[in-house]
Amino acid sequence: MITQPDSSPAGPAAPGPPQPLVVVSVGTDHHRFDRLVGWMDGWAARHPEVRVVIQRGGAPDTAHAESAPLIPYDELRDLFARATAVVSHGGPSTVMDVRCAGRLPVVVPRDPVHGEHVDGHQIRFSQHLSRHGLATLATTPDELKAAVEAVLADPDRFAVPASLAELPGVVAFGRAVDDLLGLPALTIGEARRSGR
Repeated sequence: MITQPDSSPAGPAAPGPPQPLVVVSVGTDHHRFDRLVGWMDGWAARHPEVRVVIQRGGAPDTAHAESAPLIPYDELRDLFARATAVVSHGGPSTVMDVRCAGRLPVVVPRDPVHGEHVDGHQIRFSQHLSRHGLATLATTPDELKAAVEAVLADPDRFAVPASLAELPGVVAFGRAVDDLLGLPALTIGEARRSGR
């Protein structure tokens, strides 16, 4: 269940103009991603006019953003589709889900230096996405703030047309990484549900 910072269940939005929605997903890896959760919770504190929902994994609960350790796959995809902006870890499946929902993801890769993953594949993958205009890369709090605020200022500029959403190369890259790490091959649907 997604909870608001006061731990009450999230309710319907107040009447009036639609509130911008920023959705953050750290994936399902067992490594904590406290940096991203903390950066976005801090950002939410400074932007109460924006609804921020964080799928935080094992990171501590948030003080300002709505959050849950895990959000069911279909619910998370629905949030991606309704979001003004989506921030994700650098996992290929999550990136594809965000793009399929019509949004250009702001990607913050997990960094093994901080104990967020076993190796630097998310860093390399995220750099590749950024070089090719397939995602916006953010590696510092200031870069993340600038990227999220750019999307909120002009959401249409960061929309991904359905014809460009699926990236076969992303799937192939994900499978290559899995092979290198000795992980079992998954179908696209299984990979998306697992967060890989």
